[in-house]
Amino acid sequence: MVLRPLLLRAALGAATALATGVAITPSAAAAVPAGASAGASAAEDDHLYPVPASYDAPLLVTIDELTPGELPRRGPVVVSGTVVNRDVEAWTGIAVYPVINAGSQCDGCPPPITTAAELAEAAEADPEAVVGNRITDARVSYDIDELEPGEVQPYSIRIPRSLLEVPTPGVYWFGVHALGASASTSDDSVADGRARTFLPYIPRGRDGVRGKIDTAVVVPLRHRIRYLASGRLARKQDWESAFESDGELGGPLAFGAAAVGRPVTWLIDPAVPDAARRLRRGNPPRDLGPDETDAGNPADEAGDDATDDTETADDDAVARAAGDWLDSLEVQLRGEEVLALPYGDLDMSATPERLPALYPLARERPGDLISAWETPTTPAIASPGGFLDPSAIAGIDDDSTLLVTDRMFDPGDYRRGPPVVGEYDAHTIAVTSYGAASGGPGPEPRHGAVSFRQRVLAEAALRLIAPGRRHPLIVVVPRTVDGEAGSTFWGGMDPAWLNLTTVADATAKTPTVIDPTSLSYPLAQETDELDSAVFTEAEQLIEAGSTLQNLYPDAGSVAADVRAEAFAGASYHLRTDPEGAASRLARSRRWIERQFRKVGIDGPPAVTLSSADGTFAVTVTNDLERTVTVRLAAESVDDEIEVEVGEPIVLAADSRTTVQLETHTRGTGVHNVTLSVTDLDGTPLGSSVEVPIRSGQVSEVIWVILGAGGTILFVAIALRLYRRIRDHRRGSGAPTTGEA
Repeated sequence: MVLRPLLLRAALGAATALATGVAITPSAAAAVPAGASAGASAAEDDHLYPVPASYDAPLLVTIDELTPGELPRRGPVVVSGTVVNRDVEAWTGIAVYPVINAGSQCDGCPPPITTAAELAEAAEADPEAVVGNRITDARVSYDIDELEPGEVQPYSIRIPRSLLEVPTPGVYWFGVHALGASASTSDDSVADGRARTFLPYIPRGRDGVRGKIDTAVVVPLRHRIRYLASGRLARKQDWESAFESDGELGGPLAFGAAAVGRPVTWLIDPAVPDAARRLRRGNPPRDLGPDETDAGNPADEAGDDATDDTETADDDAVARAAGDWLDSLEVQLRGEEVLALPYGDLDMSATPERLPALYPLARERPGDLISAWETPTTPAIASPGGFLDPSAIAGIDDDSTLLVTDRMFDPGDYRRGPPVVGEYDAHTIAVTSYGAASGGPGPEPRHGAVSFRQRVLAEAALRLIAPGRRHPLIVVVPRTVDGEAGSTFWGGMDPAWLNLTTVADATAKTPTVIDPTSLSYPLAQETDELDSAVFTEAEQLIEAGSTLQNLYPDAGSVAADVRAEAFAGASYHLRTDPEGAASRLARSRRWIERQFRKVGIDGPPAVTLSSADGTFAVTVTNDLERTVTVRLAAESVDDEIEVEVGEPIVLAADSRTTVQLETHTRGTGVHNVTLSVTDLDGTPLGSSVEVPIRSGQVSEVIWVILGAGGTILFVAIALRLYRRIRDHRRGSGAPTTGEA
């Protein structure tokens, strides 16, 4: 027999106590909820489903099967499970009896539960509180002769319908008591171990309850995604554990897969299957295009990775686990309703206010694998705890379905309870049941397959018998559910009065317009929202990714991949570590900026132009292992100089080139020009050089003076020549008087 983790811990704990001589109290084993996740949010999950630590009965009784999940009109009820000895002494003469709060001999039993409030109160009742009467008929008892410390024995009881005297519709207590004796405890009428759950009774027929209650079961697939500085996924060991059949991803997938033909609504973060595919491919760093050198520089590309991820998970084992999970996921999503969260599972209570542009970007990426599988999806918003800041709803500018917990509808404003289905602008507001998701009563783990199923059936039954409009039941499966026993849950979800359906069908009713200001949002939730520092780093990382894409012409989709890292860094899952979230985003940004700084520019110490126009040379270097494309930019504090930077420059890996720059000046003096390397959009990469340029240009006034002087000189020469010629002619003219 396959035992649940809690039973194994109990048995091993007792065995350890005997072997070491150290006494372990029975309450120690019961204090840990089965399937608890180390990454649970303190604000939303840790306080929801505890197993009472005060329950310290020496015998641990479980209900592993209960058939059917309701009190039938005719036919028996069969209950089976295990009895575990958590004591350090042997127990003998153990008798196991069924318990119910109905029948002629049930003096002092509580009445049947008929309202959701009564059901919620019952779920919190003390595990040792009297909730029903034992059925001691010899036909329904089960005897265990002896149980050694740590030993586990199964039991099975078949209860004829005639012994279950249930008079009216409602939800009844049903359970099992174990009574025995040990060396220090006598055999008395006090139960030495007990298990309890709920059992609905909905009579049908002419005088019974008519109609059905729409019930949608939503199975979420979401997980914390953390990246290393190089773009690899961090915490590979966590992923390997998550993919296991009882893990945070493997458990819900197995739970939903067990529905086998029954409608399931999947709620999925598209980034999760994409991350699983990266792991299946060996968890490569972000793709910057082909490496053109022989070896590259692995140490440099690692960046901060060496100090950020010290785990030693087997890469092949992680890849196999990721591949198996993806293969199963692809099959399970076919033909089912799939609600898609924003890529990376953004904290949507904080995003619309702190970085409004982030949500549309996340919606633009539907998920590479989801798209490749051609899986139709419906956009949805749903926090892990069901709360959504009402002030954020107006900033969600599409028609996403909003899944919100019924705890947001204050009874003071909604005296008849939450609306059957809500509406705000283009949004359908689907109200989820906190009570159903919180599971069954203690002392058993609340999210065991039977406990969880019976709580869901009980909630549905009470909605069916309540007066007025029938509210559909929408249940988001908690991540602590026992996924390995999913067939037990689904096998009992077939009462004639229950209509299993999808969220879309359950909400296909006349909606009630919701005013967001009427919704309740606890201060603790507001305090837990990611702060502005995370979104500032996310924005800067996205900008750095765009620049990186421009730098590397063969980098493919690196900008989109960096955006995906930013989305995951602003996720609900980082609420428990906001400083760590901002720090991770900053490390990735610094890794990218180190790439930028390997493209540099050198210029001459000074340039002197002999005229208004001239040229000078600068050198651009690329110390990266890949071809880059860059531009040059020139800036000056005045507008009397212009430097033509020319066309984009393509630099091969580990190379340099000299560029001649045309320069034009409009005034004399020294002009300080800053030359920098940018991407194709003009974003500086970080390297720059300042070059003082002295103009040799002569002013127009000087040219006028020189021109006037030259004119005067030429006129003077012309006059002098004219006079000489005239004087010469006069000297050689008519002869003197008296000559022969």
